[in-house]
Amino acid sequence: MQVWIGTSGYSYADWVGPFYPAGTRPQRMLACYCRFFPLVELNFTFYRPPTAPMLDRLGRQTPDGFQFLVKMPRSLSHEESPHDLPGFRLAVAALARQGKLSGVLCQLPQATHRTHKHTAWLERLADELGAYRVAIEFRHHSWAHPDVTEWMRRRQLDLVSVDVPALPNLYARGLVQSSERVYIRLHSRNAANWYASGAERYDYDYDHTALSDWATLLTDATDRTEKAYMLFNNCADGHAPVNARQMQALTKGLQASIEIVEPFTGKTSRGGQASLFD
Repeated sequence: MQVWIGTSGYSYADWVGPFYPAGTRPQRMLACYCRFFPLVELNFTFYRPPTAPMLDRLGRQTPDGFQFLVKMPRSLSHEESPHDLPGFRLAVAALARQGKLSGVLCQLPQATHRTHKHTAWLERLADELGAYRVAIEFRHHSWAHPDVTEWMRRRQLDLVSVDVPALPNLYARGLVQSSERVYIRLHSRNAANWYASGAERYDYDYDHTALSDWATLLTDATDRTEKAYMLFNNCADGHAPVNARQMQALTKGLQASIEIVEPFTGKTSRGGQASLFD
C-alpha cells in the first residue's frame, strides 16, 4: 500500500513561520511545499471554479510525479447546479493530461441528508466526472449505511474517511472504504468550535495518540488497499503541515507492505528545478 500524505491547501499567510521560511511570498509557497509533500488537495477551487489554464499552470510549477486532488466548487457540491460542470471538467482535465491528477473531491454540507434527490445528483457527478476519480465526503450521519458503501463501490466512487468531533448527526470519525483506495481528511476534534467560523473550526493540533491511532488503522487496511491519501485540513495557525510531517515520520517503517511516498524533488514539468525560489 502506498501512503500519500499532504495538506488541504498550501497558500496560507499564517504558515509563514510555523512551516514556510520567514518572508516567503505567496507565489513561492507551492515550490516550497513540494520539498516536503508529494501531493496537495486544492481547496480554493471550492470558492472559485478553476479554469484549465489556472490548473495547467499550477501543475507545471510542481515536480514530475507530484499529485493534486481538486475540490469541487460549492456550486456542484452544495448548490447542485450543473452550470459549472463543463468548465470544471475541462479544468481538471488539464492536470490529468500532465499525469498529476489523483482525483476530485465532493465535500457535501451537513445539511445534505440521504435522499433520492441528493443521491441522483451524486449519480450525475459520477457520470460526468467519473473518469477523474470522484471521492465523496459526507457530513450528515444518514449516509453512514452499508447500502451507501455498496452503491459507491458499484459506481467506483471513493468514500472519504473523516476525523471530526463526536457530535450528534455528524458523520462519524473513523476509517471507511468503498474501493481499493483510502481517502482520509483530518479536520479537528474540537466540538466547541465545530460550528464556528472556518478558521476557528480548523484550529486544532493533533497529538501523538491521535496520529498513532490513524497509523494503526492504516496498518489494518493494507490487505485491501492499494493507495491511501491522508490530507490534513486543520490549516489554521500552521497546524496542518506540522501534523502531516509528524504523520510522515510516524508511518515510516510501520511494515514492509506500507510505502510512504516521498516528496518529488526533481525537475518541474516546465523544465526547471523544483526549489523554494522557482
